[in-house]
Order: sequence, then structure tokens, then C-alpha cells
Amino acid sequence: MSLMAVSDGIIAVSKGQYIELYNDSKHAFLEFKSDSKPHEEDFVVDINISPDKKLLGVLLSKKIIIYDLPNLKQVETFILPRSTSKIRFDISSKKILVADKTGDVLLFEIHKEDKGTKILGHLSLLLNILQTNDGKYIITSDRDEKIRVSCFPNAYNIQTFCLGHKEFVMHIELLPHATEYLTSASGDGNIKIWDYTNGKLHHTIDTYIDIKNNNDLKHKFSQSMDEEGIVINSLPIVDYTITQLNKFSSLIALTVHSYMKILVYNLKSVNKEFTHNLVLELPFKYFPVSIKFHNLSLFVYDGINSKIFEYKVTTESENIFINLIRELEVFENQKMESDIIYEHNPIKLLFKRKFDNVQEYKERKKMRLEKPVS
Repeated sequence: MSLMAVSDGIIAVSKGQYIELYNDSKHAFLEFKSDSKPHEEDFVVDINISPDKKLLGVLLSKKIIIYDLPNLKQVETFILPRSTSKIRFDISSKKILVADKTGDVLLFEIHKEDKGTKILGHLSLLLNILQTNDGKYIITSDRDEKIRVSCFPNAYNIQTFCLGHKEFVMHIELLPHATEYLTSASGDGNIKIWDYTNGKLHHTIDTYIDIKNNNDLKHKFSQSMDEEGIVINSLPIVDYTITQLNKFSSLIALTVHSYMKILVYNLKSVNKEFTHNLVLELPFKYFPVSIKFHNLSLFVYDGINSKIFEYKVTTESENIFINLIRELEVFENQKMESDIIYEHNPIKLLFKRKFDNVQEYKERKKMRLEKPVS
């Protein structure tokens, strides 16, 4: 899911039941709520801008609303059968892909009366979905560490799996300077680079080794997770964004649970050989709700103070600089029913709990044997 979408001259951010859109300093405001008390389906789950930059897709729990840009005229509404987690427009901007929480991918055609077509399914909670630039494949990732590459439109034909993560895979993006490769970010704290047509792993970035005081942060996180019966080995990546820097490299920005800095990496590739280095860390007082690269600008959404920070990437020789160029106030003139406090702890729900069914069986058996015979 993403609570911010950025395109040429357009920034859209969401907060609970609300979306504010900026278009060349002009503001527009959208509100989603039922006639009665707010329900879960009223809250914005994901927002996405189409590749042709003419449409804005808004995902509520069981509904998609499509608006044209920049006028925000509603052009389409799709009712969904189940709760969903992610939407993406296809490369033509004429269809929209939906990943739902039961593991199904639905395809809707915009500007047509369409109840949606199921094109593939996982036996796990789907967390992300994308279509490759050539339109040949649909790539999906799930809670069970799997990345699946399916042929399109006949998605029942599976091209391959990209297997290697040890926790849920919440983020997948094509590598901008070499789109034949896929990048993925996981709850195991790793970024992986794949040749997605054959499932071959080419490179791994372990973010844990670049986090200062990582043992203290891991200990605190482990304590909170132990209460829920979860064993963790690293700090999970919460948000992730990537953009092309030049012909041979791309910039990656990400946030890691409990770490109050954005990590920015430079990922290079020459002749199928990958290298990376940590360029810098951007410190923040409050954990960012969302981060998003657009070209060589990095947008950071502070949901606590309702601000967007825009940073500009510049290069000089081999050096990379990221400087703050402006701040935008969001939702400042809007009356909202309640203050919505964001936190990154909900990512805990994606970790799988450990259950000792054998011990429970032994205790029940013991009680049964000790029960006096009537």
C-alpha cells in the first residue's frame, strides 16, 4: 500500500478518509465516508497514478474509485468482493490490477461495465503486484516470502518463482536503469535483485549492517514481538522507493522499522555485475508515513505534522547530494473528524505467529487421563 502518489506536477496524499491533491500549487480535497459512523472500508488503503498520468486510482477496502487528472472528475467505480491490499494500473492505463487479501488478482477494464476477472491466485495474503514494461508478465509478492512471475494475459502459466527472502515481501519494483531486473524489499531487512524471467538472484543488500545501534533496536523490537510469539532475525523494511540516477545506476530510498532515518543507496550494474553503497541517511523526528521518488526528487510524507518534504538529488563527479528544496503543508485548511496518528507497527501483523500445537495436545491428553472415570 502507499499513502502518497507523485507524478509530473501532481502530488496526492491520503490520511484516513481523506485525500489532498496538489497540482501546480492548486489544491483539491476528497473525502470518503459513509452516512453513518466511519467504517474500515471508508479509509484509503492505496493510491496510484496511471502511467499516462491521466488517472488517479483510489483503493478503499472494498471499492476502487477512478478519477481523471487534474480535474478529479469521477469516471469509474468498481465494487470489490473482498478486502484488498494493492492496486496498479496496467501499462496501457486502460486497466487496473487489484491484489486482494485472500491471494487473488483481479483485472478491471476502465470505461467499461466490468465486474472484474480473476487472472491468478496465491495461497497467501498478496502484498504487491506489478506488470512488466513489455506487458508480458504479472509479478506478485505475498506474505509467505514468495515472488511469482506469471505470463500475461494467460496468468495460469507461471514463468518462475523468485525465492530467497525469509519474511514477507511487501515491495517489488523493476530496476529503472535495467528493467530486465526486479528489485524486492522484505520483512527480513534485505533488498534483492533478480533476473525475474528465470528466478535467478544476482545481488542482496542487507540493510541491517548499515543501521547504527542496530542491536539495541533489534532487542526492543524482539521484545515486543516475543509477546506475540514471533521470532525475528532482523528489522523489517517498511517503505521502499527507487528511481534511475544514470545509465548504469539507480537510487534506492527506504525506511526500516524503528530507525528514524531514511537510508539512500546507489545500486550500480555493469555487465550483469552489481555493486551498492550507502549514499547517505536522512534523519527525521517522526517516522515517515510514505516516501516516493519521482525522477530525481524524493518526497517524504510526515503524517504527524501533515507535511511533505521535497528533496532534490544532484551529482558532482562521483558524489551524490540530496538537499531539501521545499516543504508543503497538507490538510491545513480542512476540517477533519479526528486526528489520525500513523505508526509503522501494523507491519507486525505480517509476521507469522508460532504455535506449539503438540504441547497443547499433550496438555489436553493429560487432563483427559487424569479425569476420574464415572
